[in-house]
Amino acid sequence: MTTPASLTRTLLTLLVAITILAAAVFAFYGLYTSRPQAADRKITEKIWKVTSIPAQFQNLSPNLTLYGRLESPRSSELTAAITAFVESRMVDEGFRVKKGDPLLKLDPRDAKLLVMQREAELEDIEAQLQAEITRYQSDLKALAIEKELLKIAARSVERFKELKGRNVGTDTQVDDARRSYQQQALNINTRQMNINDHGNRLAQLEAKRDRLQAQLQTALLDLERTTIIAPFDGRIAEVSVAPGDRVRSGDPLVRIYNTESMEVRAQIPSRFLADIRQALNQGESLTATADLDGQQIDMQLDRLSAEVGSGRAGIDALLQITSVSRQLELGRAVEIDLQLPRQGNLLVLPPQSLYGTDRIYIVKEGRLQGQLVQRRGEITVAGRPHILIASDAVKDGDQIVTTQLPNAITGLKVDVTDS
Repeated sequence: MTTPASLTRTLLTLLVAITILAAAVFAFYGLYTSRPQAADRKITEKIWKVTSIPAQFQNLSPNLTLYGRLESPRSSELTAAITAFVESRMVDEGFRVKKGDPLLKLDPRDAKLLVMQREAELEDIEAQLQAEITRYQSDLKALAIEKELLKIAARSVERFKELKGRNVGTDTQVDDARRSYQQQALNINTRQMNINDHGNRLAQLEAKRDRLQAQLQTALLDLERTTIIAPFDGRIAEVSVAPGDRVRSGDPLVRIYNTESMEVRAQIPSRFLADIRQALNQGESLTATADLDGQQIDMQLDRLSAEVGSGRAGIDALLQITSVSRQLELGRAVEIDLQLPRQGNLLVLPPQSLYGTDRIYIVKEGRLQGQLVQRRGEITVAGRPHILIASDAVKDGDQIVTTQLPNAITGLKVDVTDS
């Protein structure tokens, strides 16, 4: 049971605690308001140092760097015409040869035997033709004689009929005379049929002779082709056989390419195709150069490919090599500088001016302003590569940044230190 005395002590304790807490709060507030105040620091924006050049539009012929591969439209794979053994080999890979030079020799003995067989068959058919002509001439002479014999037989029949009418002859004699007449008439008919069929027999023999002559010519060609010769001046790309190998008709033997008709196949990006097609249609000559082992190779764009290969984005250009060079290997990769058609309103910029593939920055009132551009190619200035761009947003005289900033954005504050 709570007494008045204990209640009074409780109230006094609570009052003391509240008093102490209030005094602590007032003391903390006094200390907080009387602390020394730090001076406010002014926030300054960072200024990036950059270099720039003024925009100057020019009419120029851009260079386009392409990567191509050497090939030859006159590349031949020579194959065996017959089944034979390889007798000898005169060339190896990389040899240079002239038109008509022997490359390989196949064993000619089987081909020679076939030629002899065809010649014998042709002689046989020639003899048959001569025999047919002789028989025809003999039939003509025999026909004249047999016609005379028929007349004699006819007179014999009439004579035996007359004798029988006078009761001197017999019916048997008359029948025998008629039988001789009919037999002679049959002989004349057979002879005449042989004469009439002479043209057909002669045509058959002549056709067989022509066929055998063609077979003989084929055999002679096969014999001639036992020596594999170079079809043009060129270089040996591959030799597939060695002496002692047995090859069949159609087996590859030697691959050769013409070094005088070399060309380069290179893929052209799609964004340049319209200008190049227009230049070719107008008959404009587009030249190119490449450096190969320290030697400059001159080329000219000849034509565009008619087919787009699977997985390729552009169309292949075929560049004809116009300079004389003997150090060209088939399939070798080359870097090409193609001279594009002359264009107007182009800006010449160092490579570091371009951000990504289609953005540059100009300086307006001390801040960067991004502009989208179109890359038109490259050009060499004072021995250094530069890029050519076109843009409708850039004006003549605009300061174009030539420094690569890692955090370049529109609005970034810069200080142009050098132009």
